[in-house]
Amino acid sequence: MSRLRFFLSFALLCLCTLQTGCATNRQKRWAITGSAIGAGLAIGTASAPPTERKELHAVYWGALLGLGAALISQEIFSDEADAERLSLENQKLNLQMDLIKNANTVLLREGKGYFKSPTGEELFSSGKAKWRIYQIDKWVKSEPNRLFHQDRMVELLPIEESAK
Repeated sequence: MSRLRFFLSFALLCLCTLQTGCATNRQKRWAITGSAIGAGLAIGTASAPPTERKELHAVYWGALLGLGAALISQEIFSDEADAERLSLENQKLNLQMDLIKNANTVLLREGKGYFKSPTGEELFSSGKAKWRIYQIDKWVKSEPNRLFHQDRMVELLPIEESAK
């Protein structure tokens, strides 16, 4: 019976190890921890002296190997390296996007003032906003045979009451 348990535990260990091939970091950590617990159960059952209970040895070995595997896999399959790499890639792409969007944009003037819509309503809750005028060089397609050239852009940024 002991050899059958050992064989089943070993088969479970092999199956769990194969399952970690295409997994996320979290799944890999869980699979390795589970595999180590299974291996510990098998080792504990096989190495227990005949005068002692095999279940207790299996639990001790499983717990120790599972804890060790969990701690080691936490360091090996850490998400910090991926998160840092993705953050750096995101910053690089944002800088490239800003360069593309603002390549031909030059700030001409800026100031503050009150703005209302053409219908007379206030555009912002405080009514006051910062304005910036940019010189741009942009062609916009409105119809298949019609292009518009834009050379100025106005940006309005609301000023809240608490910012005064």
